[in-house]
Amino acid sequence: MSVSGGLLPAVWSTFGSGTGHYIQEIERDMDLSLMELMREIYGTERMVPTQFTIIDSDVNQIRHLFFHLRAENRNIDVSYGIEVFQARIADVDDDQVMLRIPGFEEGPQRRIRIRFDAVNIFYQFEVIIESVSGELVSIRMPDSIQSATRRKYRRVYPDDVFLRFLFVYRPIFGKRGIGQIVEDRYSYLVEELRKDYPDLSLILRMVAEELHSISRHFEFKFYKKGEKRSLMEQVVTSQESTLYIRDTDRLDNYFRKLNLFGLTNYEREFKNMLNVMSEEDARKKFEELQQTELRQHLYNYVCAPLTIFDQVVGHIYLHTTVLEKHQITTEDATRIDILATLLSYAMSRTAVARTYYREPLARLRNISIAGLLFEIRSHVLFDYLIDHDSLRVLLPLKNDVLEMEGDITRLFPVDDHFLIGMKFTGAGPDDFRRLENYIFQRLKSRHESSLRSPEQR
Repeated sequence: MSVSGGLLPAVWSTFGSGTGHYIQEIERDMDLSLMELMREIYGTERMVPTQFTIIDSDVNQIRHLFFHLRAENRNIDVSYGIEVFQARIADVDDDQVMLRIPGFEEGPQRRIRIRFDAVNIFYQFEVIIESVSGELVSIRMPDSIQSATRRKYRRVYPDDVFLRFLFVYRPIFGKRGIGQIVEDRYSYLVEELRKDYPDLSLILRMVAEELHSISRHFEFKFYKKGEKRSLMEQVVTSQESTLYIRDTDRLDNYFRKLNLFGLTNYEREFKNMLNVMSEEDARKKFEELQQTELRQHLYNYVCAPLTIFDQVVGHIYLHTTVLEKHQITTEDATRIDILATLLSYAMSRTAVARTYYREPLARLRNISIAGLLFEIRSHVLFDYLIDHDSLRVLLPLKNDVLEMEGDITRLFPVDDHFLIGMKFTGAGPDDFRRLENYIFQRLKSRHESSLRSPEQR
């Protein structure tokens, strides 16, 4: 950077304005200018951006951050392409950092993004890969702080703490419109769904009574592994939607577009057939299905999927015959779809209550007075929590079990597990005070430990 003729870089001329932001820019520009001049002086030497630095500069701060992470043996998040890994610092040199990344496989990309917490600040860097040797990845030392966000609350990292959790009931269909109608009409069902351990037997009887008021011909079926499924069951499973045939007497009702929210027919299956056969042959296939159902005196029917964690495990089936006065209307089909959804929610809630809420299976990664980060292993549950993001957590800390409630703020996969970040919205009586005391004691003991000599540790 040239400074001849008494002219200073534009940003330097702001010195004396009293604005701290400008002064920081000046210091950074000065540091960069000095490094550029050093490169010119030592032009024939092996120069690296971090070899000549100023005390308290970004480079020294960054180097000390990596030394700190290595000394603490702390995990850092590494993003490479679409993969996210957990890594540790293996070695720190003047211009390079050696990362140990289990499961790392080198691809065409020559940059990785690293993220970590240090001294209550969240850092992010995008760095160049120098070399790869198995799980050892050498990266170039960043020469400036690219992203640093100060945490509002101090975090602590407990050792081997496992928590229990369960998602909190929220109106499945929302709080307005149809959601409010469902909450009012099926209040007795909703009351049971709010419980930590819903009574599935009672809920099943409630749903059966509602179905019986529509048609006396109904069944609950749960699929067995390896069992051959009918065309109706295949469609319900693949589309995860409620199948509704309005009138078996008209062939077009099997595959003509319904335009009914939440309800479907064999339209998609018919279109798939057209890819491999003529329209005439496809219609003949459905004529055979129609004739079979007419011989059974079916007038119309509904098949609604039953799911656990968004995986179809069975169905509810209702039909009416040509001999009955009452037929299944569009409103009835929608009711059946709603009842199947409520029963599916009850089963999913029970599955979590009997596993992750009964046993401490989720590992606590870190915690602050504002929230926590924990780890689970089930990708099925991870996907389900994307849409069910309000949790109740039972947290064993020392001699206390804290009951905290909050909302999921972030979810992301790492290696063979999944991390879930949660922001607290409520707690049991005095639980926030107990948590605050726990965090204070952890920070205090950590500080005291750092002051002891190696012989005293």
